[in-house]
Amino acid sequence: MPSAIETGALLDRARTDLARPDASPHELRSALAQVVPAAEMLLAEVSTLSGQLAQARTCPVTGLPTRAAWTARAREIVAAGPAAALLVDLDAFKPVNDRFGHDVGDAVLAAVGSRLAEWAAAEGAEAGRLGGDEFAVILPDTPDLPARVARLYAALTRPVCHEGLRLEVGASIGTARTADTDLDPGSAATHGALLSALLKNADTAMYRAKGRGRRGRRLARLLPLSPRRLADVLTFRKAA
Repeated sequence: MPSAIETGALLDRARTDLARPDASPHELRSALAQVVPAAEMLLAEVSTLSGQLAQARTCPVTGLPTRAAWTARAREIVAAGPAAALLVDLDAFKPVNDRFGHDVGDAVLAAVGSRLAEWAAAEGAEAGRLGGDEFAVILPDTPDLPARVARLYAALTRPVCHEGLRLEVGASIGTARTADTDLDPGSAATHGALLSALLKNADTAMYRAKGRGRRGRRLARLLPLSPRRLADVLTFRKAA
């Protein structure tokens, strides 16, 4: 397969031949015979690179956009008008991994991703996975935002059935609106800062929804759970 430099030189020669007013039919056919394979090769490379880029911008477990892809789309929605950001953190997800392994944990994440995507499509929102068990949503703000968030919560907290297990994982959702910030949403210069402010406020609201601050949450994750405590925070039952 010729290199990119060789392909470029080949196309340049063919372009020159095709542009000659005195070129014979044989020379034109020869030039076209060189151009077509080179063009096909370039198209194949573009297709491969596009696929690789799409993979890099999509979480392989959840099917949701990655942080970078979601951020780019979120900035567009913030620039379009009043918006709201949601941060979602799954409650008691770590014990699922600890007890059943990462395959079961990935099944839960895949179910969450599917439900988030379905809800986002219905609500005109954009959802993404930030990493671990944390997800982000951006959507145009409307007066019925609390009802929309309630529908999301109901979807995310439905039990996940996987290989005979019925897994119940909760979700804490923090909400922030551009109307509650001090930044001008109409200024293009502030769109990035506005999104950052939204995420910061949503993060604060999410931890408030958990009923404890960030430090308390981190410490709680480090403490081993007794069997009784584990039963309190997460229910594992064989599916009927």
